[in-house]
Amino acid sequence: MMLLLLAAALVSSVELTQVTVDISHQPLPEVVSWVQWKDHFNMKFEKKLVELQRFSVFQKNIDKILQHNAEGHNWRMGVNQFTHLSEDEWAARFSNITFKHKPAPEGPTKLEVSAPLASVDWRKTAVTDVKNQGSCGSCWAFSTTGSVEGAWAIKHGELVSLSEEQLVQCDTKHDQGCQGGLMDYAFEYINGAGGITDEADYPYTSGSGVRGRCPNSIPQFVATVSSYKDVSPDNALQLQAALALGPVSIAVEADKSAWQSYRSGVMDSESCGTQLDHGVLAVGYNTAENYWIVKNSWGTSWGESGYIRLGISSSSSHGICGLLQQPSYPIVGDNPGPGPSPGPTPGPSGDSYEDPATTGSCADNEVAVQIQGIAGDFCSPMCDSHGDCPDAPAGVASGVTGSCALQTSSGDKYCALTCQPSYIGSKSCGLAECTCKRAQMGVGLCTYDD
Repeated sequence: MMLLLLAAALVSSVELTQVTVDISHQPLPEVVSWVQWKDHFNMKFEKKLVELQRFSVFQKNIDKILQHNAEGHNWRMGVNQFTHLSEDEWAARFSNITFKHKPAPEGPTKLEVSAPLASVDWRKTAVTDVKNQGSCGSCWAFSTTGSVEGAWAIKHGELVSLSEEQLVQCDTKHDQGCQGGLMDYAFEYINGAGGITDEADYPYTSGSGVRGRCPNSIPQFVATVSSYKDVSPDNALQLQAALALGPVSIAVEADKSAWQSYRSGVMDSESCGTQLDHGVLAVGYNTAENYWIVKNSWGTSWGESGYIRLGISSSSSHGICGLLQQPSYPIVGDNPGPGPSPGPTPGPSGDSYEDPATTGSCADNEVAVQIQGIAGDFCSPMCDSHGDCPDAPAGVASGVTGSCALQTSSGDKYCALTCQPSYIGSKSCGLAECTCKRAQMGVGLCTYDD
């Protein structure tokens, strides 16, 4: 017998103004209308008052963009997915994240700088596609994977996208998941854990606000780290020498409008400050045109298709936005051995959410669920006393995770496979006959279509 659950009773509601959207096609012009911006980023506001407030902020940011671009700077501003956020709201995104650490035990590395290269650019050989951290403060994890991906490709000839989610969920000794972390600590975690798996086997889900837990068994590691090096701080030649070896993890201050609305050009403004609060990845430089090449983790609709060029010259010894203060890079190890990798914390088995029609019935701890207004069904386990749920089955698509998302009229809470629905048709959840159905703005549920 099917248990009827109301889609309106989703436990994890979504703030419309915080929906993470990663548009992969070409960015909008520097300035567009409110309607064009909403359509481009699929932003919808159910309450008129909320939309009016967002529109007012949007218009102020447009005025700021127009004024900046008319002043003839070396860099330009433009609209992006953050244009509806005020200066205070933007700064609040970084308020609990600071990048301060004790230097590496052996101290900063002194690299040979007698014959520096005129330019370096690793984007074609040792850098994966631009990613999006979403609404999670996990920039440190993306900076870490970026430098490890680069070092691994340079040493082993294989460029593989590594799992930020493993770092967010499993690296808990010093780092704090969505509340911030540090690249050096993440290098230490990968070394101590024995390696890191790839993104395909352990996809990133924290950006949509859906947090999981470190599983009992992490998928097979694909890269290892044996140690890391701190680059001599406040020294442009030392950072150039480090970049000659591979991509370098760096930290910057990004809580000002310069980063919020950056669109193109060489950002050489000192106004961004030097109080480090955001981890990014330096992937090259050009001394003739006087800029560093930096990969961000805010998707391709921001900046120069996800990148920013920062000026090399600066009146501060810390460099533009403080980028010279804490550079570091990993020393990768050998190929990891065979066999599954144990996780540092216990987690559920991930054997739930099966198809009732295929299995004939659900497990003893589950009920067959059909949700009003959403086609299909699935077997749903109850949430435990902490609101946790079993892991998603192996093979699910990126972004699909088990979540305590359903509630009956009597107050009982059940788990479902949540997903990010497509705006242009059905999207597979990675399981046979199972697709992502829209339940709320930006929230979907995976059900079996039989």
